[in-house]
Amino acid sequence: MPQRTRIVERFEHQVERLEHRVGLRPRPGPASARHEMGFFLRRIALLMGAVALLVLGGAVALAGFEDVSYWHGVTWSLDTISTIGAAADPATTGGDITKIFLTIFGVGTMFFLIVTLTELFIAGDLSGVLAERRMQSKIAQLKDHYLICGFGRVGRQVALDLQRAGVAFVVVDDNPDVREYIEEMDVLHVDGRGSDDEVMLEAGIERARAVLACVDSDAENIFATLTSRELRPDIPIVARAAVESSERKLIRAGANEVVSPYKASGRTMASLALIERGDESASAHTRDGAAVTSRRSATPT
Repeated sequence: MPQRTRIVERFEHQVERLEHRVGLRPRPGPASARHEMGFFLRRIALLMGAVALLVLGGAVALAGFEDVSYWHGVTWSLDTISTIGAAADPATTGGDITKIFLTIFGVGTMFFLIVTLTELFIAGDLSGVLAERRMQSKIAQLKDHYLICGFGRVGRQVALDLQRAGVAFVVVDDNPDVREYIEEMDVLHVDGRGSDDEVMLEAGIERARAVLACVDSDAENIFATLTSRELRPDIPIVARAAVESSERKLIRAGANEVVSPYKASGRTMASLALIERGDESASAHTRDGAAVTSRRSATPT
C-alpha cells in the first residue's frame, strides 16, 4: 500500500507539472503574476472601452431625443452612469428609455470596473509584477555571474557554495516545487528552462562567466548545454550527468566538464577511507579533483 501511494503521488506530481507547462493550472511566482496582470489590464481596458461607448452612445441618444447639445448629452450620460443624480429627468419617452438603458448597463459596467480594480490591488498581482521588475533590473546589472540551470538537490548545493564564496549567480528553473527554496535562499531567479533561448538571455548569459547545468534530467542538461553553447560559444559549461552514457553526449553537446554525483560521491568516500589508512596516493587523488568524471579535451574528436 505505501508503494502504491508513492506511485500515485509521483503520477499526480507529473500531471501537475504538465498542467503548469501547458497553462491549465496557474503557476505561482513572478511569471504567474505577470500573466495575471496582463489579464487584469485587458479586462480593465475592455471595461473602460465599454463605459466610454455607453457614454458617447447615450450622449447621441439624449441629444437627439431631448433636443440638447452633444456636450450636454455627454454630461447627462456621465451623471446617469455614475448615479450622481444631479441632472434633470428626460422629458421624452426616448430620453426615459435611454436613461433606463444607461442605468442598467452603465452602472453594472462601472461597478464591474471598480471590482476589477479592487481585485487587482487586493490579490497582490501588482506587487508581484513590481517585484519581478526589480529582480529583472538586478539581473540586468550583473556581470561575470554564474547561471545555475536547475534548482534540485545538486543545484541548491551549488547555490549554497557560491553564496558562501560571495559570487553572484542567477537560478534558472521552471519547477514550481522549488519556489519555496528559492524564496528561502532569496536568490535571483528566472522562471523558465535552460534550453529556452529567451530565458537564458533574460538570465544574462551574454555577460555570464559560466553555466552550471544541474537539472535532474540528463536530457534537459544536454539541451541546456546546446543552448548555452549556441548563445555563447566561449562560455565554460559544467554539466551534471546521472547516467554514465550521458557523459559523452554532454561533452559532444559542448560541456567543458561533466560531473556525475554518484561517481563523485563514491570516489570521495573511497578516497577518504584510504586516507584514513594512510594511503598518500588517495590523498593526492582527492586533491587533484576526483569529482570531475569527464572533461572536454582541447581538440575533441
